[in-house]
Amino acid sequence: MATRPYLRPRGGSTYLCSFPHQQHHAIHTSPPLSKNSISIVHPVHHRIRYKKNQLQPAYKDILNTPKWDPRSHLFKPQYTQQSRVEEHYNTTVVPDLLLANFVHNEAVIPGRKRQEWDGSSPYHINRPRRSPAGSAVETPDIKPRMFNNVPGLNAIWVHTFVRDAVKVNQERTLPTMVLMQQITGKKPRPVYSKSTVMSWRLRKNMMVGAKVKIEGPDMYQFFATLVEIVLPRIKDFKGIENTSGDMFGNISFGLEPADVKLFPEVEGNPELWPNIAGLHITLVTSAQTDPEARTMLSALGLPFVGKERLHNVPSFEALEAIDRKKGIVYSY
Repeated sequence: MATRPYLRPRGGSTYLCSFPHQQHHAIHTSPPLSKNSISIVHPVHHRIRYKKNQLQPAYKDILNTPKWDPRSHLFKPQYTQQSRVEEHYNTTVVPDLLLANFVHNEAVIPGRKRQEWDGSSPYHINRPRRSPAGSAVETPDIKPRMFNNVPGLNAIWVHTFVRDAVKVNQERTLPTMVLMQQITGKKPRPVYSKSTVMSWRLRKNMMVGAKVKIEGPDMYQFFATLVEIVLPRIKDFKGIENTSGDMFGNISFGLEPADVKLFPEVEGNPELWPNIAGLHITLVTSAQTDPEARTMLSALGLPFVGKERLHNVPSFEALEAIDRKKGIVYSY
């Protein structure tokens, strides 16, 4: 009795035949039909249209309910618990920052702007304005500190660069993206290279990393995990340098691969994450200056060390000179 030939479907199909007249074609390997891989393209969600005239009266009422109603089919529960960090910011940090930063009769302090040429040379005509003194870009004006512009935490950007994606394979970025989604609770987006560098084996439009923006409750949850669990367990961590900042109120720092392993989502299942890359974290705040941003973040539990560096921050003598022009004289 002839046995049934073994057939392996799909990619790399191999056929083993046991029929006598086909022994010379015993093994045959065909080219792969399709390559199995993980798709990183965001899924396209299509809206489902309901024929309301064919539904029961009970379902017609459900379709007419707003999204915030729990009876609606579009309802998404979000705020299931109270954020302790957000509550601490609203009840304690905001009043303290308003008291510490408020200045009576404070005027708008102009930022560093591009300067016009003096016209001493005929070549100055139609020439672009000069860069600001001491800065490559313009800085915004510093408005008076009021109750409506108290510094706060707006968003957190988490970015990573996977070195093996350039040296080995671009798909090495996919486990890192899953790791970032596990830590932040948000789906990251891939980062592609913008240029070609032959010495690095880097080609244009190669997937070399990932980034994700965290806002809302997930932002406060990630910040609390970072400040209370991850950073205190780093042995050689003393704090973030006081020189960090981009003069616009944004603070950035980095985490080594060994530091990323301290997240509870990673530490609980270390065998699932064999290759871990470092993270670049940027805290986007609404502060007008870097010292105000560092003060606000330190009040939330983020430590800073080192000598303070001031950018576009007026001194007490400058504020006193502005008040003197207005006719306000202080007696000491």
